[in-house]
Amino acid sequence: MKIFHLHHSGFLIQLEDKTLIFDCFTHIPTSLLRKGIPHFFFVSHGHGDHYTADIFSTDRIYHPTYILSDDIPKTSTHKTHVIGPYQHMSLGGMDIKTFGSTDQGISFYIATNSHRIFHAGDLNWWDWETNEKPNIDPAQEEKDFKSELEKMKNLPMEFAFVPVDPRLGDSFYKAGAYFIETFHPKVLIPMHFKDDFGIIKRFKDKVGNTKTIIPEFKERNVKIKNTWSPVV
Repeated sequence: MKIFHLHHSGFLIQLEDKTLIFDCFTHIPTSLLRKGIPHFFFVSHGHGDHYTADIFSTDRIYHPTYILSDDIPKTSTHKTHVIGPYQHMSLGGMDIKTFGSTDQGISFYIATNSHRIFHAGDLNWWDWETNEKPNIDPAQEEKDFKSELEKMKNLPMEFAFVPVDPRLGDSFYKAGAYFIETFHPKVLIPMHFKDDFGIIKRFKDKVGNTKTIIPEFKERNVKIKNTWSPVV
């Protein structure tokens, strides 16, 4: 398995027989795409920092298939599947379960190639500063986030992509820290921070001692160093 950070919440995962692409809204370097290998695009919701219709222009030599949250306006295109929260589908050797969000759209849980992968989309503990968003109820935001995670409590978590959003001020780490405490994933990869890569180190400092691996990366379109497996 090779994992590449694209931008923000966008990631590309290369498995031996397929490539999974999550919430891509920027150009993917062709060097990361493999001819003749199926590429599955997962889109958690229609916000502009998670989705662009440009993904439908992917060359057919990459055998693209699209799995879209049902809040995205239906686009007539090749091999498109629309799915809502709390649904299940089998596709391309993947067992796909969807869960909800604390904002818009869905989150994805995927079992494939002996791996368990979770991508949160905009499922986050949105603990905004009340002077910035006075209409937010912090207690309700906490309840909503923890309630959503409770629905996944029996699922093994190997690789988890979870928001660590610097706009939340001192609360940026809460979702990721709670996720680690609850699921103890093998690897947690922070996301949803645009180009504020320094927040990964700040998050690790906040979490402190944990068996969960939190890899660091410092730019777009790079392979995330494999520190979780003896095979790189």
